[in-house]
Amino acid sequence: MAAELAAGALAGGVFGYVLQRGQHCFHATFRGALEHRWGLAKAWLLAVAIGAVGLALVYTLSPWDQLSRGLAFRPVDNVVGGLVFGAGMAVAASCVSGLWYKLGAGMIGAGVGLAAWAVGDVVGSGLPALGPTLLPGGDAATVPGVLGLPRLAVAGLLLLVVLVLLARTRRDAPTRSWQWSWPLAGSALGLGLVVTWLAAGAAGTGFGASTTGAASGLVAGSPAWWRIAFLVAIVVGAALAAGTAGGWWLRSEHRSRYAGLLAGGFLLGLGAQVAGGCNLGHALSGVAQMNVSSLVVVAAMTSGIAGVRRLQRRAPDPSDQPRASA
Repeated sequence: MAAELAAGALAGGVFGYVLQRGQHCFHATFRGALEHRWGLAKAWLLAVAIGAVGLALVYTLSPWDQLSRGLAFRPVDNVVGGLVFGAGMAVAASCVSGLWYKLGAGMIGAGVGLAAWAVGDVVGSGLPALGPTLLPGGDAATVPGVLGLPRLAVAGLLLLVVLVLLARTRRDAPTRSWQWSWPLAGSALGLGLVVTWLAAGAAGTGFGASTTGAASGLVAGSPAWWRIAFLVAIVVGAALAAGTAGGWWLRSEHRSRYAGLLAGGFLLGLGAQVAGGCNLGHALSGVAQMNVSSLVVVAAMTSGIAGVRRLQRRAPDPSDQPRASA
């Protein structure tokens, strides 16, 4: 257990620092892309492309056979869970990892959202599968596996294509003076992702950056200590980044915002369990693994955000903004 705690804390601290400096919330990433604001989306694309090469090298060179090489493809569960998770992101105006790093940066209401997420995680863990498994977990569940191509070759091609595409775009200026530019944020996030997988392998666990199952495992009496330490350390790393570089703001929320955090947080936990992964497990680690399921889940998450945003625009709430605590 000590090794898991130490490795998880190291990986989470690095990850929290990177998330805060890059302001990388996956809700903002996908919502921004829907609204033609591309800075965070470009950082995400760069991160998963770097992560894909890094994970391919880890699988090839490391001695850790326990590491997951691909998530199973369950299309019904992936689509339904992704839609629910995306709706939760829109309602909470955050993803799960976003709530963790924002808590470290002084957002008191993030604790409310995380409490609801934990409940959703526990409830969702008891639900049966909604549909069949078309591709079992492992190499066969990835795009390279389906195509019969070497993982490293496909990952290298992905990185090359992403670099060429991003080189043709403008370098959007960060919205805050202390925020990293998207090339730096994306590179750091991709390298940070690889660090989480190296830490997981060294600790004897099977998966890198993820949040799903942390609460339900604890309640069930089989705690995933690596993941728990990882999540708690995200708060610490984000607090360090916010306190030293900028972004620290102790704040409460309007009452209507707390309702959104409660409802959205629950949907985040529930949706992740149904989908077989969260925004980190699918949209970052999973896409870097080049999982078929993760690509489907990301599309469903984005659709969930878009659907809820359409409803929200019909009934705007002008008070849905954070305010500083007294």
